[in-house]
Amino acid sequence: MFSDRSYSEVNREERFFCFLLGHALLMSKQVRIGFAKLAQRKCNVSLDPENLEVFVEAAALRDYWRELGDPVDYFPETHEGRKAVLKKIFEKYHLPEDILDKHDLFWTSTKKLWNPNHWNEKALAEAGLKELIKVKWAFNAKPDILLVSPESMLVIEAKVESGEGCKADTDYRQLDVQELIIDLWKLLIPEFAKREIRLALLNLSGTHEKVPVIKWSEIIDLISGSDVDAFTRNAIAQLNDKYKK
Repeated sequence: MFSDRSYSEVNREERFFCFLLGHALLMSKQVRIGFAKLAQRKCNVSLDPENLEVFVEAAALRDYWRELGDPVDYFPETHEGRKAVLKKIFEKYHLPEDILDKHDLFWTSTKKLWNPNHWNEKALAEAGLKELIKVKWAFNAKPDILLVSPESMLVIEAKVESGEGCKADTDYRQLDVQELIIDLWKLLIPEFAKREIRLALLNLSGTHEKVPVIKWSEIIDLISGSDVDAFTRNAIAQLNDKYKK
């Protein structure tokens, strides 16, 4: 028999706590102001609490790729748009554009250009294009939280119980991929290119050797004394138990 505690007391899902933070930022000016000060101090980024957009699991590369056109109704404009994006990516890695015509791995069976998140990693390696495997990882990834202000953006990778993601027998490191995502955003998305973009880690320990860190305890302090709803305050306060452990 399980315990008689409420689900909010036992929930361990990182996405749940990201949702709570996003909700608190959207509903409370007090939380936005406090978080903007925290982000400035910890991450050296200026977020406007009066004009802040909040996205959870932001798959921007895939979303902008889909905005190029319907993959079913594959019009010439869609093809040319996809080709232009791939050309920019190839230029970043000093690869010639004509590799599209040399390798089937870039094409579907119906002769449409694949979204990079569908590229075959083994085929890329065999074609001598291992550097593009990281591009595939970037198109597959979804940063936990993206905060957008008129002049700046903050990408947040959130951790509760898990560590930094990695893949056995590869050089995949989650935060390295997040940095590549930011590079690709600036290269390919005009709306993002005009903003300063910073990366931060949100975790329990408050330390990392590569990126600035915001601690969940600092988020708890912001929300616990705010005007957000009782459920959000109480649910996010459950993270205090993680610190005790």
